[in-house]
Amino acid sequence: MDLFIINRYNGENVDEDLIDRETKHLQRLKQKIEERKKTHETQKVLDVITLKQDEEKVLNTKKQVHVEESVSLDLKDDGNNDLTDEKKSEKSKKDTNEKGIEFKVLGLNDFEKKSKVQRVLPHWLSHPYSVSKNLQNLNCKVEDQTWLHSILKTTLLNEGVTHLFPVQEQVIPFILNEHKLPYPLWPHDICVSAPTGSGKTLTFVLPIIQVLMNQLGHYIRALIVLPVQELAVQVFKVCKKYCTNTGLRTALLTGSTPLQQEQQQLMKYTESLGWISEVDIIVCTAGRLVEHLQNTEGFSLKHLKFLVIDEADRIMDNIQNDWLYHMDRHIRHENELTSNKVPHLNWNSINDQKSLPHKLLFSATLTPDPELLEQWGLFQPKLFSVAPISDFDGSNLIKKYTTPDELIENYVVCNAEEKPLILFHLLVEKKWDKVLCFTNSAQSVHRLAVLLNEWGKEQCLKVAELSSALDRSSREKVLEKFKQSEVNVIISTDALARGIDIPDCNYVVSYDPPRNIKTYVHRVGRTGRAGRIGQAVTILNHNQLNMFKEQIQSSGKSEINQLEVSEESYSHLFQSYESAIQETKQIIHTEINNKVKKSIELKRGMKKKTRKRKHNE
Repeated sequence: MDLFIINRYNGENVDEDLIDRETKHLQRLKQKIEERKKTHETQKVLDVITLKQDEEKVLNTKKQVHVEESVSLDLKDDGNNDLTDEKKSEKSKKDTNEKGIEFKVLGLNDFEKKSKVQRVLPHWLSHPYSVSKNLQNLNCKVEDQTWLHSILKTTLLNEGVTHLFPVQEQVIPFILNEHKLPYPLWPHDICVSAPTGSGKTLTFVLPIIQVLMNQLGHYIRALIVLPVQELAVQVFKVCKKYCTNTGLRTALLTGSTPLQQEQQQLMKYTESLGWISEVDIIVCTAGRLVEHLQNTEGFSLKHLKFLVIDEADRIMDNIQNDWLYHMDRHIRHENELTSNKVPHLNWNSINDQKSLPHKLLFSATLTPDPELLEQWGLFQPKLFSVAPISDFDGSNLIKKYTTPDELIENYVVCNAEEKPLILFHLLVEKKWDKVLCFTNSAQSVHRLAVLLNEWGKEQCLKVAELSSALDRSSREKVLEKFKQSEVNVIISTDALARGIDIPDCNYVVSYDPPRNIKTYVHRVGRTGRAGRIGQAVTILNHNQLNMFKEQIQSSGKSEINQLEVSEESYSHLFQSYESAIQETKQIIHTEINNKVKKSIELKRGMKKKTRKRKHNE
């Protein structure tokens, strides 16, 4: 309102008084403008973070800012206190500059810690049935078990099985009791997580045979799905062995035999009953199952009672041809369950409702993730696990993988050039026999096998290789030679690491480190099986040590001891190693040249045939 003051006439010397008043008003206006600018700058201090300040100092700065705001409000009323307020504001700025360096922070909300949502597992996953993994002190004698059929007892004793393992002792009676329930009640599905070599195959083979041997018929009533052909052959041999004197028939469905030949073994057409099944139990791979569902006439799973998925985590990761979807659709179509709607709850609907097949999932590295297990459509499942109950934390999803107590695990740290020297030192000078050595590629398998064969000629070291480059018959020959001690070492990829039972395997060497903890568990599980003592060694470079330790810690395992191999123990092998490398280079070079020549000859032969056809035309 200072601009609108009315000047009245008071006598002489009016001009001088007016000039003095106007100058004072202008000074006041300029001071207030500067004060408003200062208050605007002090408000910006709130968006500035200061470094190296204590909480008390920050509170003092806030108090100073608050005082400055109150002072600025008082300035509007009194113009005489302008100079003192300016001094106060300048002092506050100096104090903040002395206390810490000011930085402009963009997005203050980014520094706030986001609260983690605690994950709650289902009750059946967080409270599993604990199973012992001690295979040395066995108390469950086969002869004393009243729940086991006499025919199965005699076959077990003939095979030299006098005691049942802890997994078999707990799971087999549970399955048998589930199938003794009255009709409207369905059996609980089962998930079993136990280390390799703990007897999981007999855990599902024995109860299936005992339940089905009392209900003979021309139907497919048990289906065992496996990820690879070698595992399917192994499980088929066990089923066939224990089905003797029971009247049950088994069939093997893999890609090794033609589809038409398998169709003739499976189904048979009769005039009275139509299409009937020649087998009761089918052991198959996932891809071949889909082919039979789509192409085999009369193939029906309407009366299926058991569905076993062995190595379930691997089938989860790689579902071939979406076999689970096709199988569920086939079963629903056979049982005339076209709609997914729940029928009205009455006695007729309960009697008409057919039970789904009893699902049994087995693996040494079964995931506790409920999202992955949901795709199996399990009915009120129960979990049997070797991992202790306290390890299943409700807030965090912990993957616990266990190895047998009889297994000794070590690792060796060296340079990349010293890896073959250390391996040769362990095989020849330490006299390790019945050794499985794993690498990460088929090329490294072939090169390492050629190198060790050339290097160990004088020491009579016999090395064989196994990879995807070999067919099934040649793989079986290599395994037979290994069992008969005609081969000392097998160099293999991870194709052999899954579930295959190799008897009398004493050592496992990971020449290349495993890609994840699952492959490590399955690799070392080839030894120390069924209560026998075994040793596993992983050869690591210096830059691979930290990642390997993180993998071991992520699985909940205790730390692995380091196996120290001194340089003096393999320093004398350098000369023979250099000569062996030169020989392997020549051998591999000649092999590559022969392959190139064969491919050129095949191309020339194809061109000659096309020219003859054109000339004849």
